[in-house]
Amino acid sequence: MKRSANRSKPAVERRGKRRQTFLPQAIGTTGGVILATAAFWFFKQQADRVVDGHADQFDLAVMHVVHQVDNEPMHALMEGATQLGTHLAIGTAAGLTALAMLRKGRREDAWTVIVSTGGAMIINTALKNVFQRQRPQELARRIRLPKSHSFPSGHSLLSAATYPIVTHHLVQNESAAVQGFAHAAAMTTILAVGFSRVYFGVHFPSDVLGGFALGFGWLGLTALSHTIARRPRAAHRRHSPDDDNDNNA
Repeated sequence: MKRSANRSKPAVERRGKRRQTFLPQAIGTTGGVILATAAFWFFKQQADRVVDGHADQFDLAVMHVVHQVDNEPMHALMEGATQLGTHLAIGTAAGLTALAMLRKGRREDAWTVIVSTGGAMIINTALKNVFQRQRPQELARRIRLPKSHSFPSGHSLLSAATYPIVTHHLVQNESAAVQGFAHAAAMTTILAVGFSRVYFGVHFPSDVLGGFALGFGWLGLTALSHTIARRPRAAHRRHSPDDDNDNNA
């Protein structure tokens, strides 16, 4: 019985370590390449459609359907959702997550969170100035129209780039069921943030789709960079048995 228990212990420990893997590292090199490539390709398609004007008909059709819904409960729900995509909410979530990681000695992971969110903010500002798409002023409702340009949607971009990492950090030591539920809730939140921008008429649907693509693409690129940067250190640890392998799990 003792020998059987000893054999089962490493398997349990390995499962525990897998649950504690930082999300960008869990996505890994291959996953990062696939995610970034697919997402950036989709963004280019959206950008081309916006520049050529081919997205206009699609945008107006979708907004017409969405704007059929207009009631107080929906407005309250969308108001809460859109606040979750603001710079303040995203910056706070990323900052608190990074601080928590620093307290656990996970400095590399903390910097990755900061780079992921900070980089997304810079990309959003830069591309808005590049495309300079006007917002749907005549369709805006129940909310003040932002002064910045429309494409891509910053709320959508920042949510997609940040909330998956934050969510994973909060539940990485929980069971697979809890992690699955949490990530499903995070994805629902991301979609709700994007939908709220169309609901309020401050973004075209193509702005939101472009923001999602950029956010997930940047997340994939962040995962790729993080994994590559950690390889030399991981290799060194394999040759140094005295190192604490759990410190940066």
